[in-house]
Amino acid sequence: MSVVGFDFGNESCVVAVARQRGIDVVLNDESKRETPALVCFGDKQRFLGTAGAASSMMNPKNTISQIKRLIGRQFSDPELQRDLKSLPFLVTEGPDGYPLIQARYLGENRTFTPTQVLGMVFSDLKSIAEKNLNAAVVDCCIGIPVYFTDLQRRAVMDAATIAGLHPLRLFHETTATALAYGIYKTDLPENEPLNVAFVDVGHASLQVCIAAFQERSVEDIGPFFLIGPLAEEILMKCFSSILLQNSRMNIRLMSIRMPGRA
Repeated sequence: MSVVGFDFGNESCVVAVARQRGIDVVLNDESKRETPALVCFGDKQRFLGTAGAASSMMNPKNTISQIKRLIGRQFSDPELQRDLKSLPFLVTEGPDGYPLIQARYLGENRTFTPTQVLGMVFSDLKSIAEKNLNAAVVDCCIGIPVYFTDLQRRAVMDAATIAGLHPLRLFHETTATALAYGIYKTDLPENEPLNVAFVDVGHASLQVCIAAFQERSVEDIGPFFLIGPLAEEILMKCFSSILLQNSRMNIRLMSIRMPGRA
């Protein structure tokens, strides 16, 4: 049975399958490699992935996205408090000190933990993989950022369990990128290592990995990372101040619609 790999990002996810001929990226129902990482709760049902992105335009307040920013973090975390200001849905503090997501689902106001929502996202990715393989999918590997804490890693494992998955291992995203680069290289040096930098510019963070490759080994020299969409925030402040000055339009007070990748 093939082992499936999940790369869940702040904005989108990718599913890959290890086969005898190599690693294949799985296409979703729309024949796309990327699937939006969101859940849209409706009055009659919930919509996941591409279906959720299509429904989000009409229902932004009940569309839960950017779970990567919430997973495994305490509500009092200063970074989480900063991130909450840019989210279009309501997040409150639960009795255990962790965030609870508020949404209207099946005609009722309900609360969900970030782990539960991520479990829904994983269930969608699991379904995509099963359709491609024509077989049940249980074993998987999941890519995570290098900066994830033990609590965040445990929350990812719990979310996978909710989706009926058995995560064999959590991989650093940059390490997975380095392995994907080196596994097909046939001209790696025997003695003097070849140092390669891998830069991952994501929606929620920037990560850099320096890897030393030799013919039979690879060593992660050191990861570097910058958390938070700082460049996006700087541009947002710049353009919002220009609009406020020229047209007296305060876009920061407007309803925010989170994008689902087209």
